[in-house]
Amino acid sequence: MIVLPASATISSFAGSVPFLAALGPGELINLVRESTFFGKSILLVLGFLSVLSWAVFIDKAVTLRRIRSGHLLFWEKCEEWLDGRSRRSDLDAWCNDNDDLPLCNLLLETGNSPSVPGIRRASERVTYLETENLERYLILLSTTVTISPFLGLLGTVWGIMSSFWGMASMQSANLTVVAPGIAEALITTIAGLTAAIPAVIFYNMIVRKIDLVANELDRLRTILEEGAGGGSGAVGPAGRDVARLPAQHDRESI
Repeated sequence: MIVLPASATISSFAGSVPFLAALGPGELINLVRESTFFGKSILLVLGFLSVLSWAVFIDKAVTLRRIRSGHLLFWEKCEEWLDGRSRRSDLDAWCNDNDDLPLCNLLLETGNSPSVPGIRRASERVTYLETENLERYLILLSTTVTISPFLGLLGTVWGIMSSFWGMASMQSANLTVVAPGIAEALITTIAGLTAAIPAVIFYNMIVRKIDLVANELDRLRTILEEGAGGGSGAVGPAGRDVARLPAQHDRESI
């Protein structure tokens, strides 16, 4: 059994403490700069995926916020029409000025369909197109969620393998030999989690908001089907669908 002198143990520990305590932003950048080409490639891909996920989230958040505020105004005007305080032509005119809202597109699309089957077919067509439009580019978020942890794990395995290769080449297991590979492994792991965690949060939030929009489209379809046989399309207060307006949880905003 080999026992190291106390002075050697203390000096080696004292030399490693500054290294562990000095990992600031500048030191992390230096670690990335000193990584292997394979490690830098993984970090570059993860950074690209992270930027894409943030861009998709910001774009969808702005779009869904605009849709939610516009739909609240639509339901107020639809309430006036259902109560007989305004005409259908007034609501159609407002929808023509706001044709970027899914509910307005549904109302305008079903305006020339007096029968329930016609309203249902038109509503299904509009709902499919609007949902497909809102779900555009979500594949980038789901891709980031799926592959980012695996890319981080790949970088981790590569860094540990580099450390073992360095120990075999130098025939030494001191900190100078193993530190670069271990640092590269940890950096790629952190980068993978940093890209995946926000992406999964963004994906779940956006899918939830799209589901709320689809529910509103379904409610409007129900109202139009109920009033299809009444001539004007309006439903009296007694026979009106109580679920036509968004529920309280539907008023969530991003």
